[in-house]
Amino acid sequence: MKHTSLYEAHVARKAKIVDFAGWAMPLQYSGVLDEYHAVRATAGLFDVSHMGRLHVEGPGAVPFLQRVTTNDVQRIEPMGAQYSMICNPEGGVKDDIFVYRLGAEEFLLCVNASNLDKIRGWLFQQQGDEQEELRIEDQSEELAQLALQGPVSKSLLQAHVQSSLDELKPRRCLRETVGGVECLITRTGYTGEPGYELYVPAKQVRLVWDRLMQAGQDFGLKPAGLGARDLLRLDMGYLLYGNDLTETTTPIEANAKWVVSFDKGAFIGEPVLKRQVREGPSRRLVAFELLEKAVPRHDMPLFAQDKPIGTVTSGNLSPVLQKGIGMGYVESAYTETGTAFDVEIRGKRVPARVVGLPFYKKPRPPA
Repeated sequence: MKHTSLYEAHVARKAKIVDFAGWAMPLQYSGVLDEYHAVRATAGLFDVSHMGRLHVEGPGAVPFLQRVTTNDVQRIEPMGAQYSMICNPEGGVKDDIFVYRLGAEEFLLCVNASNLDKIRGWLFQQQGDEQEELRIEDQSEELAQLALQGPVSKSLLQAHVQSSLDELKPRRCLRETVGGVECLITRTGYTGEPGYELYVPAKQVRLVWDRLMQAGQDFGLKPAGLGARDLLRLDMGYLLYGNDLTETTTPIEANAKWVVSFDKGAFIGEPVLKRQVREGPSRRLVAFELLEKAVPRHDMPLFAQDKPIGTVTSGNLSPVLQKGIGMGYVESAYTETGTAFDVEIRGKRVPARVVGLPFYKKPRPPA
């Protein structure tokens, strides 16, 4: 397994290490539920350096990214971020990514760890004869990536930067130093809580990790692993590649039409996606909750009146809602909110119903 630059820091904190996409990653430290509740109540610090980071720069960067991604990169202001997808010619999702625009012709793409080799190769293949106008560089080893997430994350981080974080709006970026280390700080995350992701030189990331962990003691900060991260993202209905998205599912089927821009010009997969919008897909991803105490899991079958209608793609017991929640692809006739069907769990059919997202809606503070 490959190690991130923080592997020794995880071992020192007695993290449970697992193989994730070929990386030795912390599943948990103090416990999945403890870390989950810390992120919901105070803050958690994640090492997400296993993700891929691809730098794209040059006068051909914008037209190239317009062609290979589904969203409209022209809408990203400098030092802004955008969620997007990369599709194959059949409209299937090769990866879901974040695109950061660092300058007029400079971009950073954050891709999923399991897809880095595939996406890097795909971009080089699509580059074709554009080498002089476009430079694609894999910076995954040079850059590490941290995620500081939770309600107190701004107060914690503010003491270590000179810029006012009040002015850093969602999906915006800034360059700052943390503990003397130059970082790209982005107002993004995967938990549904306020938070930041920090892109840090890999050789110096331990300094930033230790600085934040030490300062975070007064804020209730805890190191958090992949187990808590998965529970947190499921609460929000955020898509997980390999489960909710694959090369045989399209953004339209995944209810992610909002990341597809049909008015920007041609892009890879566009004809198929246009046809699905026009005719309606035969299946869609829905969110559901169980009506009895049970836990849905990936690949469990879904039934309506004994008829198989789909499969669970993501599922778990939500710690904050104390009920089984999940997502899955079902036939288009069963996608309306409130629609009833069953999840087969260990041979038993458990009733469920389609609900809107997110599952977890943060309480509003009193007026």
